[in-house]
Amino acid sequence: MERIRAVRPVAAVTVATALLLTATGCFGPTRPSPQEAATALATAISTGDFSAVPLTASAEQVPGQLEDALAGLEDHEATATVDSAEPDGEDQGRATAHLTTAWDLDGTDWSYSTDAQLVWDDEAQQWLVDLRPDDVVAGLATGGTVSVSSTPAERGAILDGAGEDLMMERDVAILGLDKSRLEAEGEESMAEVVATSAAAVAEVADVDAESFVARAEAAGDQAFVQAITLRNNGATQIPAVQMQDIPGGRIIEDTAVLAPTRAYARDVLGTFGEPNADQIESSDGELTAGVPAGLSGLQADEQERLAGTPGIAVTITNPDDTGEDGEGSVEEDAESGEGNESVVFSTEPVSGQDVASTLDRDVQEEAEAVVAASEVPAGLVAIRPSDGHVLAAASGPEGWPVAVSGSYAPGSTFKVVTTLALLRSGLDPQDTVQCPATLTVDGMAVGNYDGYPDTSVGEIPFAEAFAESCNTVFVGAHDTVSAADEAEAAQALGLTPEPQTGLSSAFLGSIPDDSTGTEHAANLFGQGVVEASPLGMATVAASVAAGHTVRPVFLTDPAVDAPVPPDTGITTEEAEQLQSLMAGVVETGTAEMLQEVPGAPVLAKTGTAEFVADGEDLAHTWLVAIHGDLAVALFFNEGLGGGHDNGPVVRDFLTAVEEIIPSESR
Repeated sequence: MERIRAVRPVAAVTVATALLLTATGCFGPTRPSPQEAATALATAISTGDFSAVPLTASAEQVPGQLEDALAGLEDHEATATVDSAEPDGEDQGRATAHLTTAWDLDGTDWSYSTDAQLVWDDEAQQWLVDLRPDDVVAGLATGGTVSVSSTPAERGAILDGAGEDLMMERDVAILGLDKSRLEAEGEESMAEVVATSAAAVAEVADVDAESFVARAEAAGDQAFVQAITLRNNGATQIPAVQMQDIPGGRIIEDTAVLAPTRAYARDVLGTFGEPNADQIESSDGELTAGVPAGLSGLQADEQERLAGTPGIAVTITNPDDTGEDGEGSVEEDAESGEGNESVVFSTEPVSGQDVASTLDRDVQEEAEAVVAASEVPAGLVAIRPSDGHVLAAASGPEGWPVAVSGSYAPGSTFKVVTTLALLRSGLDPQDTVQCPATLTVDGMAVGNYDGYPDTSVGEIPFAEAFAESCNTVFVGAHDTVSAADEAEAAQALGLTPEPQTGLSSAFLGSIPDDSTGTEHAANLFGQGVVEASPLGMATVAASVAAGHTVRPVFLTDPAVDAPVPPDTGITTEEAEQLQSLMAGVVETGTAEMLQEVPGAPVLAKTGTAEFVADGEDLAHTWLVAIHGDLAVALFFNEGLGGGHDNGPVVRDFLTAVEEIIPSESR
């Protein structure tokens, strides 16, 4: 925009010059460079604080005007630099500062150049900035405004291991209350109308009535208050008639990024939507109210990749007629809402990239069926040992992230870890060991589980003690296996405390290397303070099956950085010994029901871990299994025992998966 300046009378300029020359005897050398004033202006543009900028009298109102004009840029940072600041030719009383300003628009740079006019003030003996709006934003007139809008990019999808969409845009129906459609009749107050309609909507939507009524009452008079979002896929019954009969009841058809079912691999895939207040507060500025984003799981971890880059448009709206001095009819245009809009900068949206997970759709569905049928919190994980790909990870009920991040005492499944430490101490699986009915360590009495066979008490081969899960044999090893030995064996089997899986919420296990006394003794049979997740114990089984330390991964694209393998990873010979011992658990031990699984022989280890909740003695139950190129861990939060509760379920799961991926062809 070309600025119109008043032309000074020649005589006045001549007199002023003569006076100055008389006082100083020389013009140029005694006047400071305008650089300092130009730098002050650049700093003000960068910070938004113009209080330190020396201004001409006619420009003193401009900073206040800029507050409103630049409100649309308040969430973005500017960086202004001075390219040059020089007097205007022979007119040493005026100077021009050439500036470059760059705005960071959520990762996209918008930059432009401006020329600001500076005037020398004889009385103040300094350069003053004759500030105008277009010194700050090129093309902005007095009374104009700058706004920034964005166009969302097409979001990438999360794919399964076969490259098919798992989490993508799906049709939904949003049930809620539209307060703009409510009217009070007779003596009934609007507050009563809102409460009555909200309660009716809550009943139809099957959501908590008290909470929904409170949200409806707090919302604005014209607000739509969402009650629930249902999949509009033909399989879900949408209560259209019931909602229409409720004053203010409304159904909005829309789309949402969803998995095949609500619970499907929720721990892994995560959720996408508008964040709530708590999520925004804890996001370190990454989440914004009203802006949908990945909120958990892979949707959150891969938010930047999936989201792509939104398109940006910067629009300047100036008054229609600013007059020659830029201020002619600002108030009139502001009242009418009229103005000239001009898009001064724009970018096209760049679509997000897909994320390829390792999940097998059919195996995951079988895992979901297992946890859905459980009456207690449950988690099932299936890993392919040959490459560490997690084929399934299911948790139930909703809200319990059991499978990939649950932390529980692993019970006797942890004896696989202790056995590796014993093998490294020189034990042979056929060596005779002592399995007393009870054993006391530092005052802690340990016995075998109820129903432990009497024929397997006393002197027995270690292989038999493993198959029958003799607790006292493992507790008795507290002087042979140190806590450091145990932690090293756990690392060799993949129980890494800080895993690199491609899923930030993944937890494998916590095995201290400094436990002593009764704590250490209890750790050796999976009690004490050792903890693991179903993902962690499936990794242990996978490492045994593969003959090397397995690292579970949830992603193939983007690839997950490979960690440095442990110096003391499991060897082929050690794996073969553990495989033989786990085969004995199925052939003669606590998981004989797994003999019924078709295909390759199943190897397994059961486990039970006692705990106390609200004064009641309860038990977590576990089972890990190997079937061809598949390693599985199943956890139930409460039960009687790993063989009793988990065995039949794993048998049915492996039988179903055999139809999907035959074990002898894996």
